[in-house]
Amino acid sequence: MTRLLSSLALAAGLTAAALSPAMALDPALGSMGFAPPTPTTEGHAASVSTAFEVMPDSLQALLNRNYVIHSSAGEEGNILILQKDNGPTRPYTWVRCELMGDRNGDVRLTFSQHVTSTCWKLN
Repeated sequence: MTRLLSSLALAAGLTAAALSPAMALDPALGSMGFAPPTPTTEGHAASVSTAFEVMPDSLQALLNRNYVIHSSAGEEGNILILQKDNGPTRPYTWVRCELMGDRNGDVRLTFSQHVTSTCWKLN
């Protein structure tokens, strides 16, 4: 029974992926494939340039400057999205930070003694 449910879930997932807007007839391939994204002014656009510049500040320095953690991702929560409220007349400032454990990330954060961070401006 478990195997049947797993197979049904896999089939449903593959069907959803095939019907995704990202899947389309790719003229270069002449078949189903990922077509190049088309920028748009409405909704989500897959290829719109976005600021993504490394910042010299550490995660600790940004938190000390009133940035707050908005969300986290990654197996250990090592990818963080920060935001800073700049007042009612200016938009929030958004930053993505990634934590890295000892030996360039080879050691889990939980067991690392010297964690480092790299942060990027998103706007």
